[in-house]
Amino acid sequence: MPIPDLAHMTATLAEVPADFAFGLLSDPAFVGGWSLGSMDLTEVAEGIYRGTSLFDGSAAHVDIRPVPALGIIDFGVGSLTARTPRIYIRVTPGPDLGHPAECCQIALQALRAAGSPDDRWARTCITHETEILLIKAQLETAFAGTGA
Repeated sequence: MPIPDLAHMTATLAEVPADFAFGLLSDPAFVGGWSLGSMDLTEVAEGIYRGTSLFDGSAAHVDIRPVPALGIIDFGVGSLTARTPRIYIRVTPGPDLGHPAECCQIALQALRAAGSPDDRWARTCITHETEILLIKAQLETAFAGTGA
């Protein structure tokens, strides 16, 4: 029997090539520009980044694990010494849906942390709904700047 409220997913269609989106979404500098819970990522150990939560100013530690063959980017979140892969993005080409430009689908998914209070989980879900809009806008702006 499914247990409610253990995962959340939101998605968008961005008018950029999938490989372009995947590359930027794997880049800590780009992630630190849209991730409201870990802004301005800075590398603090090999492959581990620290950002700042816009909610309460707390530090968030993230590792970014892209798997290009699957179009998945896993984000381990937590402390400097212990992170859990709870957030992930999947990037896939198309569908066309009548869009004049090449496009890709981007899904942002979260697994609820053990012991996460209802209000904290609700904030995570609402934040991801906003972040997917930031991702779309920032990707499309970056792509337009390439002149492609």
